[in-house]
Parts: sequence; structure tokens; C-alpha cells
Amino acid sequence: MSARHPVTIENVSRRNAIKALSGGLVLAVSLPRTALAAAAPEFGADAEPGGWRDNPKLFVQLAPDGHITFICPRQEMGQGIRTSLALTLADEMEADLARISAVQADGDQARWGNQNTDGSRSIRHFYMPMRRAGAAARTMLEQAAAARWGVPASEVGASDHMLIHEKSGRRLDFGAVAAAASALAVPAGDTLRLKHPSQFRYIGKDKVTGVD
Repeated sequence: MSARHPVTIENVSRRNAIKALSGGLVLAVSLPRTALAAAAPEFGADAEPGGWRDNPKLFVQLAPDGHITFICPRQEMGQGIRTSLALTLADEMEADLARISAVQADGDQARWGNQNTDGSRSIRHFYMPMRRAGAAARTMLEQAAAARWGVPASEVGASDHMLIHEKSGRRLDFGAVAAAASALAVPAGDTLRLKHPSQFRYIGKDKVTGVD
């Protein structure tokens, strides 16, 4: 480490860190913000071998019965990526989480993008692509339902795995227009309507509790 970016070492309270290490000394090593900023590109998804993919047709498969198969590009090694990315997809797609299954992608970085599973990067790299995949899939489903009903797509909404036209009271399960939606062009990223965090149903709602 150069003199410009010295390492800071501080003694962290055992009580506030890892109580299981009774009597042990825990050292926290932190980098100044300038050093972190300089290192950021090295760890970005686009800087990894194979880059990253941002395509709902690659990661999301919707069957005629409405079941969604989500392709997980990184390995599940106990860190919960399959669950986390499924929650992210379900939220933006307005899908029923109980009707989503995760399938592990095979080792093919040319197809799936970078698959390096380390450094706690899986969620950081795929959180926004999976949100956009869900939003794009929802938009395509709304467009397909609108075409079937002969109404403007702006009048069709999605909620809990259903497509809804409020003015007429008509409703369709996602699966009913799966084939028609799959034939549509993927919406451009800058046209997608992403949820505001206050609208999340799944993201950030899981709770983890421990005993002090």
C-alpha cells in the first residue's frame, strides 16, 4: 500500500463485533474512500472476464401455466443469491414469488456473462440487471395483454401475477399471454418503469434476528 493510501488499523470492541471469539483481538482494516474509489472499476461487473448480461429473455422463462423459471448465473454457495435474485425479479415483475423456481446456469460465460462467485459481488453485479429484467418482462406482458384486449398498453397494469385492465375489469394470468409476450421486442432500458423502494413487496422485507 502506498503512502498516499495508508492502511488504518483500529481495535474493534469484541462485544460489537464477534462475541464468539471470546478473549480474541479483532482488527478492522479499512481503506480511505479515495483508495476504494480508485479500486472500484476492478470489481465492476463490466470489468470482469465475460462482462455481464442485461437481457430478460436470457434469464426469465415464463411457461403457459404461469410458472416462472429464473436462471441463476452465479453459483449458490450458501450466500442466498438464488433467493435474493428471485425476490428482486418477483418484485419488479409483479410476480407471485411462490410461482418462481431457480435453475442453476451451466458454466458458459460467453452466454451468461461473468460467473465468478466470490467477493460478495453476485448481488452487486446482478441486482439492477435483475430489476430491469423484471420490469422489462412486466412491460412485455402488459403490452401483450393490451393487444389481446385492444386497449392502450398504458391502461394495463400488473399485480400479483395478474394483468389487469381497470376500466373493463378484465384480468389475465401471466401465463395466458406468455407466448405473445415472448415474441415482443425487449423494451429499451431507459424506458423501463422501475419501482420506488417504498413500493417493494419483497426486496428488503426479510428479517434476520439473532440472540444477544
